[in-house]
Amino acid sequence: MKLPRSNPHNNNIEFKAMNKETFLKQFDSIPAHYPIQGEARAAIHNGLDFPTSRDEKWKYTRVNSIVESSIKLNVSTITDVNSFKIDANWCYLVFVNGAFHLGLSDALPNGVEMTSIAQAEGSMKENMLAKLGKLFDHKSQAFPSLNTAYFNDGAFLSVAKNIKIDQPIAILNISEGSAQASNPRNLIHVESGAEVKLIHQFEGVNNSEAFTNSVCEIFVDENAQTEYYLIENEGPETKTISSTNISQKRDSCFTIVTITKSGQLVRNNIHMAITESGCESNMMGIYFTDGTQHVDNQTYADHQDHGCNSNELYKGVLADRSTGVFNGKIMVHQAAQQTNAFQSNQNILLSDKATINTKPELEIYADDVKCSHGCTIGQLDEEAMFYLQSRGLGKEAAHRLLVEAFAQDLIDTIEIDSLKENFSQFIKSKFE
Repeated sequence: MKLPRSNPHNNNIEFKAMNKETFLKQFDSIPAHYPIQGEARAAIHNGLDFPTSRDEKWKYTRVNSIVESSIKLNVSTITDVNSFKIDANWCYLVFVNGAFHLGLSDALPNGVEMTSIAQAEGSMKENMLAKLGKLFDHKSQAFPSLNTAYFNDGAFLSVAKNIKIDQPIAILNISEGSAQASNPRNLIHVESGAEVKLIHQFEGVNNSEAFTNSVCEIFVDENAQTEYYLIENEGPETKTISSTNISQKRDSCFTIVTITKSGQLVRNNIHMAITESGCESNMMGIYFTDGTQHVDNQTYADHQDHGCNSNELYKGVLADRSTGVFNGKIMVHQAAQQTNAFQSNQNILLSDKATINTKPELEIYADDVKCSHGCTIGQLDEEAMFYLQSRGLGKEAAHRLLVEAFAQDLIDTIEIDSLKENFSQFIKSKFE
């Protein structure tokens, strides 16, 4: 398998941002590789504005701190990524500040091909261009448009027909340097009958005030099975907008699990288009917030054909003055008879000053369906706390045990043992 050469930025560039146009000027040094980037640049410079609190979907998430910020495009100095690896046995594809690093990446198993989007050639380039931008409207959504206009690089990953990949494949995006801005773009195609586990891991190094605006398009063909884990851990002072769109074909199974570990402002947009019959679709997420963190999860399960199942479970643990947002919508079109769709958002507030805004939604145009949604907001059970402390546990240990129990059913959905253990250790670290 041929992997592309590394292509990191070769200059440090810094500007002062005062308004939208000045903010956009900070990306001017990034070349446009494909016509779609020119289209997106025209859209975002000519009338497409960033969302405000007047936009219903952004009512509780303000992006002024992003658009009014100064950013940098830093030179990468990383020579070793072992400290970021959750499991050394996984296959890692490494991107630093948006650029692919061949020397830090592993060879892929048979049946999997990958090319740098910026340097794609031959048939891989043709396949990539046939799909790039097909799942996003880059002329009407500001942050996907910003990404499309100014992505420097990304991975086009293709899993061959009827291939079962036992070894998890990880795309590791590292943001390095103060005020670093990155627009990573990734495109994944899982062909019919294939099975694969993918981890998309975001990490940070000395990157206070950094901004990452990620877009990922995932195509899942007939009878394919895909697990996709999104792990967000770029640092406590970073801002992240993550947009993931999935298209599922007949009898496929797709599961996405979003694990938010850190970030000052994190916004996750997930749109799952269930386009053909017999699909199984799962959206899971868990977020832990403290300090003044803000985490916003927006999900959309779009049932377009009959006989499909979707399950959605998001759980949050919020402390201090942190805030959370969940807005999940299930759309069932008239043709989507015999749909089973379930959605739940559950939250625990560890502080009287923590806030959660949750809005589960159903919009149904079919009459032969089973759909439900709901949300819960509460605090740790005082009787359970008293019982555990009466048995000799300290207050922090009792807190940790109850939070672990709260998160356990979601942790159990993680099919990769090393990732499950990593997340369990993360929960324990929050109470140390």
